[in-house]
Amino acid sequence: MSTQVVRFGDPHVSFYLLVDGTDLTLVDAGLPSHLPLLEAGLGLIGRSLDDLRAVLVTHGHLDHLGLAGPLAERTGAEVWVHAEEAPLLTDPLRGNAASPTEANLLRYALRRPSALRSPAHFVRRGMLRTRPVRSPRTFRGGEQLDVPGRPLAVHAPGHTPGSTVFLLPGGEAAFTGDALVTEDSVGGRSGPCLVCRAFTRDSAQALRSLEVLAGLDAGTVHPGHGEPWPGGLADAARRALAAGQV
Repeated sequence: MSTQVVRFGDPHVSFYLLVDGTDLTLVDAGLPSHLPLLEAGLGLIGRSLDDLRAVLVTHGHLDHLGLAGPLAERTGAEVWVHAEEAPLLTDPLRGNAASPTEANLLRYALRRPSALRSPAHFVRRGMLRTRPVRSPRTFRGGEQLDVPGRPLAVHAPGHTPGSTVFLLPGGEAAFTGDALVTEDSVGGRSGPCLVCRAFTRDSAQALRSLEVLAGLDAGTVHPGHGEPWPGGLADAARRALAAGQV
């Protein structure tokens, strides 16, 4: 039986539910104010938070962590993340504030004031109230995780050192977080691309990771920002490579 994918979030950020029989895995965890949305969506498919077994985090930026800590405390679900991202989960506000990027957000805002819409939205939706994850489970990449859906964790550094793409068995789908997105509202781009330098640790490494992703077989791409890409992971990665970095 294939794993069902349910998308949650809002126009600025997405996270995903994997429905594997009676058990659930969340891929990324949105923003703190997304909890009622998640609970309502679970009710529509006849599930509840009690069915949640795991939360997989693609990377440790705050707009992907909002519900991870509260869900772990409330349900006992294990939170999984690449080992290099674990410090961002255990101390999310301080860790993110201290994480360097390649460019200043002001550079993009001066060129396009609308670049500030997404960051402002994240703050309004409670980003700065993100709570820690006390004891995250860690991996290094290359493992098939023992959680509902049995995804393969593929290390794709660059956006952050521990950025990870999760692939469902059989090439059903890929969950790329911010290693590959289809909407970069700060950089002003749509279609498969990298997130702009204002939120990227190492662009050269991010491009090398895209080269790896271009060699992988996976169906629909589910990014952290933007609409799903039905053309497959290899196609999306090649398009993002052609688009380069801004």
